[in-house]
Amino acid sequence: MTWYVQYRMEWIAETLRVFGYINRKHLELKFGLSTPQASHDLNLYQKLYPNTVEYDLTAKQYKKK
Repeated sequence: MTWYVQYRMEWIAETLRVFGYINRKHLELKFGLSTPQASHDLNLYQKLYPNTVEYDLTAKQYKKK
């Protein structure tokens, strides 16, 4: 994993800790990512840390467990 991907994973964790949720738009605005890349990062985070986050289909966001 590159340092930049690791940085984004840490930022996702911090955002979840502070706000309790995150979505693709947060990553797109913060890092200038495309929608597919933001989705990939969130899916990667969920795979790396499966017991910390869950996707809320109704709200279309990832929420802290």
